[in-house]
Amino acid sequence: MRAYTLPALTGLAVLAVACSPASSPDETVQQDGMDHGSNHSVMTHNMSGDEAAPVPGADDVDPVLDVRAVWMRPHPGGRDITAAYFTARLSEGQRDTLVAARIEGADRVELHGHLMGEGGVMQMRALGPQEITAAGPMVFTPGGRHLMVYGLPTVVEGDEVEGVLVFERAGEVPVRFSVRSMPPGQVTEY
Repeated sequence: MRAYTLPALTGLAVLAVACSPASSPDETVQQDGMDHGSNHSVMTHNMSGDEAAPVPGADDVDPVLDVRAVWMRPHPGGRDITAAYFTARLSEGQRDTLVAARIEGADRVELHGHLMGEGGVMQMRALGPQEITAAGPMVFTPGGRHLMVYGLPTVVEGDEVEGVLVFERAGEVPVRFSVRSMPPGQVTEY
C-alpha cells in the first residue's frame, strides 16, 4: 500500500475539484500556502487533456539544508549591534529562499549586504529574501552578505548563541552561533 503525504492528498483534492463539471476550462488552481510543509506549486487544469505543469524552477523535493561555519563577532566597544555569518548548501532539493533570521535575545535581525552607492561608494543596506540553489552554497561572510544583529545583550569570544534561519520551503532551521573574532574556516573547506 502506498503512503501519501498531506500535501499530496491536498493536491489530489484540489485537482478533483478543478476537474469537476462546475470548473471552467483553463482554470488555474493554486495552493494557498497554509500548509508550510508544501512546496507551494501551482497547477493549471486544461480540459484538452494536457498534464499539469509545475512552476518553472520548482522541484518536487522538499529542500534539506546543511548549514556550517555559523559564527558571530563579539560586540564592538560596548555597542549593542554585531554581525553574524554562515554558509548553507542544499543537500536535497533544487532551490529555497532565506526569508528571515532570529537570534535568541536579539531585538531584531536583518539580512544585509554591501551595495555600490552613489559616487562609487560601497554602502551597507538591508536586503530582501535571498535565494539558494543547488548550483552552490549561500555564503554570508564579512564584507559580503551578513546578518545584522540589533539589541543582543553583550556577547564575548567563546560564547554561543542560539538562532533560527527561516526558509520559504524548508521552514525553520535551528543554528548555534559561536562567538569569535575570526571565521571558523574557509568557504573552500565546505
